[in-house]
Amino acid sequence: MKPARFATGIALTLMSAGLSAQTPAVAARTAVYVETEYDGNAGRERCDWYSSAADFIASTGGLEDAYGYGCRIAIRLRGVINGAGARLFADLVRHLETMDLTPASIVLDSRGGEASAAISIAHDIRASEIFRRAPVETRIAAHDRAVCFSACIVVFAAGYRRHAEFDIYGDSSLPSRLGIHGPGQYDRLAGRYDSSADNDDILRIKRRLKDFFASIEVSPKLVDDMFSVPFDEIRLLRKAELIEYGLYEN
Repeated sequence: MKPARFATGIALTLMSAGLSAQTPAVAARTAVYVETEYDGNAGRERCDWYSSAADFIASTGGLEDAYGYGCRIAIRLRGVINGAGARLFADLVRHLETMDLTPASIVLDSRGGEASAAISIAHDIRASEIFRRAPVETRIAAHDRAVCFSACIVVFAAGYRRHAEFDIYGDSSLPSRLGIHGPGQYDRLAGRYDSSADNDDILRIKRRLKDFFASIEVSPKLVDDMFSVPFDEIRLLRKAELIEYGLYEN
C-alpha cells in the first residue's frame, strides 16, 4: 500500500489563499476556540468568556467557578483541518464531558485539510452525548470572508442542525459558502498532488466518507459529486443541492 504523504492522511483541501501543489496545507494549523454563546445564556452566572481550546483543556480545579453552570457554548474551528487539530478537538470533547456546559453550535471557517482528520472530528461530534443536548448546530462564521470548503463540509454535515446562508437578496439560485472538490494526496518525492481515480488511499477515503454520510442520512451522491470536481478547483453548492444531499432543510 502506498503510504499517505500528506501528514496523517489524504488532503481534501482548496489550493488557494497561499496554498499550492508545492506547499502542502499541513504547514498550517487548526485553530480551535471555546466561548459562551452571545444568545441563550440570559440569567446564567459566569457565562461570558472566551478561551483557546488548549487553555481551556489545561484548566484544572474549580472549573464551574471559572466557567459557570449550564452555559451554552460555541466551539469555533478555523484554518486547515489536520491530525493535530482532530486530536485537540477530541481532547476538548473529553474535557467538556466532565463539565456542566452545553455545546450549542460549532462555528466553521476552513478551506479544508485532511479528510481523515475531518472524519475523525465528525465522528466525535456524533459519538458524544454533549452534542445531542441542544442539539448542536453547525454553521459558517458570520464574517463575509468565512467559508467551509472541501474537508470542512464533513464537519458541517456532522451537526444535528445545520445553518447555511445564501444570497442576502433571497435568490436561491446563487450559491452558499459551502464548496466541494475531489481529494488529492501529496507526494513529497514527486513534489505534487496525486488525485488519480486508481489511488488506493483515495478510494479508501471515498468509502469512509460514504459510510459516514450514510450513518447520518446524508446522500452518498455528495461524495460522488465531490469526486467529480478536479482537485485544483472548487464548486460552490446551491440551496437545491444542499437539500438534495440532505444537508439542509428548506
